[in-house]
Amino acid sequence: MERMKMHDPTTQRAVLIVGAGGIAQRHIRGFLKTGRAALGIVEPDEGRRAATAQQYGIRKVYKRIEDVELAAWRAAVICAPANFHVPLATACAMGGLPFLLEKPLAVTMDGVDAMLELAAARKVAARVAYVRRASQELIEAAARIRAGTIGAVRLGYVNISQEFPRSRPDFQRTYYARPEMGGGAILDAASHVIDLLQWIMGDVREVAAMYDRLALPGVAVEDTCLISLRFKSGAMAQINLNQFQKPNTSWIEFVGLQGNLALDGSLLKIGMDDSGAWKTTDFRGEQTPGDYHEARFRRQADMFLDLLDGKSCHLTTLDEARANLRVALAAKESYT
Repeated sequence: MERMKMHDPTTQRAVLIVGAGGIAQRHIRGFLKTGRAALGIVEPDEGRRAATAQQYGIRKVYKRIEDVELAAWRAAVICAPANFHVPLATACAMGGLPFLLEKPLAVTMDGVDAMLELAAARKVAARVAYVRRASQELIEAAARIRAGTIGAVRLGYVNISQEFPRSRPDFQRTYYARPEMGGGAILDAASHVIDLLQWIMGDVREVAAMYDRLALPGVAVEDTCLISLRFKSGAMAQINLNQFQKPNTSWIEFVGLQGNLALDGSLLKIGMDDSGAWKTTDFRGEQTPGDYHEARFRRQADMFLDLLDGKSCHLTTLDEARANLRVALAAKESYT
């Protein structure tokens, strides 16, 4: 496990965590491990608020964001369900407070453009937390593709599937079970894939999908989706995703005119001929899969704090997240 760094408190940024659910816990641990942030919590549920504050030694706690003097904080991390994202982000933008917003950007386009315009007008630094952009293997893959290692990318194949109830046994009682809160395979899971494909392959021109609830009980959302994408470059990609299969599969392959590059979990593989041999780099090392995933949140937190310090940052912008949301919603609308 990573140790939480101890830095001079005078150099720490006051960061407000909005929400205290499962994803908020990962953000809290990530920011604490940087040693660069002093945290507060906004959480309407009294029991969850108290338990989280006690677990992490957080003293400043609030029930509602309206109770917070936003000028006293350097940034916010919005971890509420996705149907609350736009009003919470709007409140931060109105107060001139930089924010890191959990994915997806929203569940509809209602209010999205007005929020983006406000953030731009107030010059508020903001990013959306598609945490795979903090993955070492994805960063390296993007760099190699842009350097021309496999030539121009023409195809992408993705299969990211897992037994979701194993990692979230309470899934039927969370946002995931409800489409109006951003649950389901497309907005909750496939939007991660759409983000990384757009980052590497560019803007999407066309989308078509099939999706359904094939296995998971007690939810009103799809647990499976097949999404076909056509990019403005003419390249194509296929996303296959289900949330009930027993093996945990994460395979992302880019097909270039000179070779293929694949991400098999934390493994980066490059194949340049038909020998069947791949040149492989393992970015996980001795870490467990859980520890490796937790490390992504620490790197993501560092990247966002670097943004606050005026440094460059390749985390997802609001405009990129808006484009992602339009693709995800179009995928849902394409199949009825």
